[in-house]
Amino acid sequence: MSDIKKSSKIILNQLKLDYRKSLIKVDMEIFQARQTGMNSKIQRYFNSTPLRNAFARWMVYAHYEDAFYTISQLVKEMSTNRQTISLMLNECEIENYIIVQRKGKTVGCRATLLLVKAMDEYSEWRKILIEKTIYQPYLDLKQFENLIKRSSDM
Repeated sequence: MSDIKKSSKIILNQLKLDYRKSLIKVDMEIFQARQTGMNSKIQRYFNSTPLRNAFARWMVYAHYEDAFYTISQLVKEMSTNRQTISLMLNECEIENYIIVQRKGKTVGCRATLLLVKAMDEYSEWRKILIEKTIYQPYLDLKQFENLIKRSSDM
């Protein structure tokens, strides 16, 4: 193997390691934020379990899409059961975190502006976190991979 190929492999491996470490750092900071970010009732509820955390995302996504998720859709997409979804739905409706739409036997739900606002604040925090952790290592890795690809295409 030529010296350039060896050097390229060493650099690529280091860039991959830097990127992987930055991903892990993001996960660590998100975990810490979920453990300590219990300042409001809405944060305490949605940070209390991974399923509730995910449920918030489904609900806000429905709001952004101007749609409603049915219980059946949530059961399927979140790999859980009707009882669990129904319980969260009832708890969140009482707290005004979601809007529940009942049409015959079909129940649909999506986030209220209260939950959307909380998710928007989280998204802004997450954007800042990405900028300080993953962003540069990702760019460095992609640029180097593209450089290698271009040089091998020549």
